[in-house]
Amino acid sequence: MKYGHFDNEKREYVIDRVDLPVSWTNYLGVEDTCAVVNHTAGGYMFHKTPEYHRVTRFHGNTVPMDRPGHYVYIRDNETEDYWSISWQPVGKPLDKAEYICRHGLSYSVYECNYSGIKAKQTLSVPRGDNVELWDVTIKNEDTKPRDLSLFSYCEFSFHHINIDNQNFQMSLYCAGSSYEDGIIEYDLFYEEFGYQYFTCSEMPDGFDCLRDKFIGSYRTEDNPVAVEKGQCGGSYELGNNHCGSLQKNIRLMPGEEARILFLLGEGNREEGRRMREKYKCGEAADRAYEDLRRFWNKKLEKLQIQTPNEGMNTLINIWTLYQSEINVMFSRFASFIEVGGRVGLGYRDTAQDAMTIPHSNPEKCRQRIVELLKGLVSAGYV
Repeated sequence: MKYGHFDNEKREYVIDRVDLPVSWTNYLGVEDTCAVVNHTAGGYMFHKTPEYHRVTRFHGNTVPMDRPGHYVYIRDNETEDYWSISWQPVGKPLDKAEYICRHGLSYSVYECNYSGIKAKQTLSVPRGDNVELWDVTIKNEDTKPRDLSLFSYCEFSFHHINIDNQNFQMSLYCAGSSYEDGIIEYDLFYEEFGYQYFTCSEMPDGFDCLRDKFIGSYRTEDNPVAVEKGQCGGSYELGNNHCGSLQKNIRLMPGEEARILFLLGEGNREEGRRMREKYKCGEAADRAYEDLRRFWNKKLEKLQIQTPNEGMNTLINIWTLYQSEINVMFSRFASFIEVGGRVGLGYRDTAQDAMTIPHSNPEKCRQRIVELLKGLVSAGYV
């Protein structure tokens, strides 16, 4: 069964049959902030450590698989029909909608074509900024004007995995949310730097900060009550479970296209304002993509092979080094298999990983080796 193909020119893996039996994941970010996302935009974000500073929540090994994620819903306000730009979570039948995922080097693109609306959501983490960009473009390919609403959604974590998964009583009063000036601020009360924000390049037309108010009782991400009704409820609270949902209403004439950026980041509301100002125009995001492209080109050009086997060329020239670099940057334990429940710098694995990148990332290779040497004891073991 064929689900996709490697695009060597763009250095992407293209998934044009999105009902994969297992997840195909990608890593966004190359510095302190990382998001691990799959082919349906399921996944999570963390800052420096996936164990103690998780930004968004993720439920591993559950059904529906790979939930929650970093989603954007589209609602047709005339017909009241709605769908998600990524195939999941709404999951429109694949014989009625076209969905594609493209995993590139530190970015993922989700494309859909449904009901006369062509949409694209690009996720990436720019170098130099602790923010994830959700770059959304919507084009009306219908012959009539379309009245649409966009709804973003992510579920905030309580940072520590044990609080998320074990200490339910603690989780209900350790965090709060608020909304002001188009920015959701999420506050971890017991942490000195316990803030995240969610904002948008344009002033929203609605918001929800409480997960259960946006989703609704006895529902899932498949059918949030706010999207079904066409209006966020304006919820926030000091306590409870929190989410980042901003609503933006748009009207598109035939052939017209709109571009909106959502921003999920590390820091308080003031940092959200700063990032919103920086990325309020699409050109800033385009420059960030070009910077990431140059970053990876510089690494990949250190070693390129040419053999009669195209598959071997593809793996060695692009993907093996990419995965090796990610392993050394974030360790193997930030994934969908090891979902960040420990720091993950195991001695053997880290030593093996560091051996793969001395030509492309000598500074990081040396850092990891020095860290491992500190674990040696006089008896000879580590």
